[in-house]
Amino acid sequence: MAFKTKLQARLSQAGLYHRVRASFLYDLYWSFADRTILDTRAREVEFYRALLKGFPKGGVIFDIGANHGTKTAIFLRLGAKVVAVDPDDANQRALEDAFLRYRVVPRPVTVIRKAASDSSALQTFWIDEPGSAKNTLSRKWVGTLRDDQNRFGRPIQFATMKQVETVTLDQLIEAHGVPYLVKIDVEGHEPSVLRGLHRPVPYLSFEVNLPEFREEGLACVGRLRELAARGRFNYTVDCGQGLALDEWLDAKNFSEVLRTCTAESIEVVWESDPKP
Repeated sequence: MAFKTKLQARLSQAGLYHRVRASFLYDLYWSFADRTILDTRAREVEFYRALLKGFPKGGVIFDIGANHGTKTAIFLRLGAKVVAVDPDDANQRALEDAFLRYRVVPRPVTVIRKAASDSSALQTFWIDEPGSAKNTLSRKWVGTLRDDQNRFGRPIQFATMKQVETVTLDQLIEAHGVPYLVKIDVEGHEPSVLRGLHRPVPYLSFEVNLPEFREEGLACVGRLRELAARGRFNYTVDCGQGLALDEWLDAKNFSEVLRTCTAESIEVVWESDPKP
């Protein structure tokens, strides 16, 4: 373990850690060290492959709140072109190191160095630490974690903040085309992101942290119903375990499920035009 930690530190100092993680060397190492790592990733790839019916090779996926690019890497395995959106400087470097730098042929990833929201403006970005998946534009998320000793084992102070540029989903669509999937994971800021979308896309997913953000999750469901009345919903607690519901539900019935859901965190999935 000490050797592994030292190796990670040296690779990080050289700017190569995320590039190695996105290479065959990473797969080779884990095929011997712990095959379950690769098996978990394979199940997630198959989850999205089964979910995104009719997904065309070269189709566009928006990864909103891309962090270090775990989902971006999954989407690339589907044959997607990925627009990875993240306002965190450390995450932007990680994404570029993993998919764009040190490659003879860069992967089809566009890194947007902004946060998604409901307008094009400057907003306050609250930072736990550089590159943290907890960093957010949501004041409620900040207040919740500052008072919560249980979710992550300690209160999160968010001692640093900065102003970041924001962009709407509508603007991203204008620049990069209509995505087949929009994945949103922005720690409580999801409703604002959806307010920046004024047309349906084939598939969309968003995170809901429960119970604190139940109302925000319900607001997202309501917003998507406005965009496509026929849209249907499902959710997953763990992509490797598949969808939680046997049947997709309309907005009204899914809202009832969401109101009583006891999971700590879920990914809600929406299809705008269900096929018979």
